Order: sequence, then structure tokens, then C-alpha cells
Amino acid sequence: MTTNTEHPQLWPKWMKRNQAHQYISVADNTFINRYVKTGKVKAYPTEHGIRYDRDEIDEAVRHYYD
Repeated sequence: MTTNTEHPQLWPKWMKRNQAHQYISVADNTFINRYVKTGKVKAYPTEHGIRYDRDEIDEAVRHYYD
């Protein structure tokens, strides 16, 4: 999603797991099994817990069938 003055950014750059699976509208288990365990999306440990990069998720969804 792009940011502009009319529509503020709805999704943060770094998301928690519950935000990440809601962002692409799939179940939590589907997100973990099809994206994280296959290596399409990496989990980044931070001082605030594990986070997922929105840009990586976008790229994984674009190349879902590859």
C-alpha cells in the first residue's frame, strides 16, 4: 500500500505475526506453512519480538506460484 495525504498508511513496515497474516487475508497456519516455513518470508527477531517485513510479504504474494 502506498502512502498519500488522503489515505494514511494502514499497515506498518514491520508487522507482528497476527498483523502479517491479516495483511494478506490468510489464516495464521497458512501464513506460517506457505510463506515462513518455505523461506519466502523471513522472521526477524527484534527487541520487541519477532517481526515480518511488509515488502517481503508483498513480494512473496506476487510470486506465489513460482
